Amino acid sequence: MITSDLLKRLPSVIKKHGPSVDLELIINTDSRNFKAGETFVALSGDNFDGFNYVEQVLKQGARAVILTSIPSRTKKIDEFAKDFPDVLIVETIDALICIQQLASSYVTQWKKNKIERKIIGITGSNGKTTHKEMMFHLLNSAMPGKVLATKGNLNNHIGVPLTIFNLNESHDIAIIEMGMNHPGEIETLCKIAHPEHGMITNIGTAHIEFMNSIENIFLEKSCLYQAVLKNSNEHGVFVVNGDDPFLAKLSPTAGLVVYGEIKAEVKIKIEMQNILFELDDRQFFISNEHLPEHHNLKNLAGVAIFAIKLFPEFASAFELAAGLYQQPQMNRSQWINHIFLDAYNANPSSMKVSIDSFINIMKQKDVSIDDCYFVIGDMNELGSHAAELHQDIAQHLLACGIKNVTFIGRYKEFYKQGYPNPKSDYLKKEEFYPEWKTIKNNYKFVFVKASRSLQLETLVSIV
Repeated sequence: MITSDLLKRLPSVIKKHGPSVDLELIINTDSRNFKAGETFVALSGDNFDGFNYVEQVLKQGARAVILTSIPSRTKKIDEFAKDFPDVLIVETIDALICIQQLASSYVTQWKKNKIERKIIGITGSNGKTTHKEMMFHLLNSAMPGKVLATKGNLNNHIGVPLTIFNLNESHDIAIIEMGMNHPGEIETLCKIAHPEHGMITNIGTAHIEFMNSIENIFLEKSCLYQAVLKNSNEHGVFVVNGDDPFLAKLSPTAGLVVYGEIKAEVKIKIEMQNILFELDDRQFFISNEHLPEHHNLKNLAGVAIFAIKLFPEFASAFELAAGLYQQPQMNRSQWINHIFLDAYNANPSSMKVSIDSFINIMKQKDVSIDDCYFVIGDMNELGSHAAELHQDIAQHLLACGIKNVTFIGRYKEFYKQGYPNPKSDYLKKEEFYPEWKTIKNNYKFVFVKASRSLQLETLVSIV
């Protein structure tokens, strides 16, 4: 909950109409689910303009409206102020900048109200949401009701402020997921959220179309580390996977903890579905029967290490909670009977990790890879690197000894440059439907992964 008093201190605010008394404001940017008593923020984008819905929400009982002021709107805004005198109408340079400033002020005040409160940032090329869900599970198990985490993947310049506005006096911990696809975005999100602790999951080629190189991606993601150092006087807990060659380059500080299976300060060992590591002269053993994937067990180890370093008094509770963690149904990677489906996102690093993990699970099940089928779709946002990166994944499939493959999408020819003779290839998923019916009934396990644009999750419902 925020108050209108905060608006008085924002440099982006030009003019206010309506009541001068202080109001408690509940922020909503979506007119489709707007409720009476809320504050509507009229954002605009390439394909929408929230100003078109201001009159609608005013009639629905809005308590306040924040909108971008431009000369062509002056007359209409004055009419709104006259017709709805009990509604606070705020004209600002930019409605988005306004709520970002408002969120920054709000989270700063929230932190000052209770000195032990903590703000945790999570970013990375892959696995941000998984790490966030794991972290929420562990911290909330020890401190129930005191932890707030980003809902879904509201991790951008709009989602982060909306997450912050959900903080209230019952919360002592905020877990803020931070995504990006253009330079400068992580720095902006850090200025809004002011993280004092954090994790970078990994550095991969996601969004390389806009970042030009993986080195630039590393520099962008490491902005979170720099922000944590600044906000915590270099003592904030920050945990990274040292097996990632880029993350291993981060400069050591008092709060930096590097874990990994190969070379790291905290060495972890994963056997089947068991995790072992030593931290601060204590042995930890986590057995989780719900996570068959090696990479997710490694993710869980990293999150457990982070939680223990941040709250050592709850170490035993975290160890127990980690063993009970189950992946929520997030419409992302999931097992549906004998089909592994990840139709939400795909980039070269996540594709390789998923393929290798799937193969490892088949070995544990004593299932031959020849009894499995792989449906591989486009990886988007690779720009000029698309050809080489699709070819690289195809060559990885060959190197793994995978024989049963179908490529789908506009980049299927790039895949075929690295894997010349797949079982089949299609430009559109609809063309694949007849063959799919046979495949899913004739193979023991099926692997399906592609970027969201292909919507390959529809395959599961085809009988």
